Amino acid sequence: ISGENVSPLPDCCRLPEFYFKCGAHPTSDSETSVALNLITTNSQHITCITCTDIRSPVLVFQCLHRHVICLDCFHLYCVTMLNDRKFIHDPVLGYSLPCVGKFLGFFKLFLP
Repeated sequence: ISGENVSPLPDCCRLPEFYFKCGAHPTSDSETSVALNLITTNSQHITCITCTDIRSPVLVFQCLHRHVICLDCFHLYCVTMLNDRKFIHDPVLGYSLPCVGKFLGFFKLFLP
């Protein structure tokens, strides 16, 4: 990936930052995007919490157990939650979704 670092810091202190945008709709150069820091390579070969396949890349939820979901299942989860109007509004984060483990009864498996 080529680019230009526009940081006012000296070269020794500058680290590149990458931001990804959805390519399905046009955006302007001034539009900001959220970094997709929850999506990562599945280098540990962890199974998806919903379909149990081992895929890469995956989304890692920020829950206590760091549940992993493949992108196909995450897409279905998002569409389902959107249709059911179950997105949660957080004043700081905006609209978000809880870990899918909450809806699968996953936490009950850890009770004594």
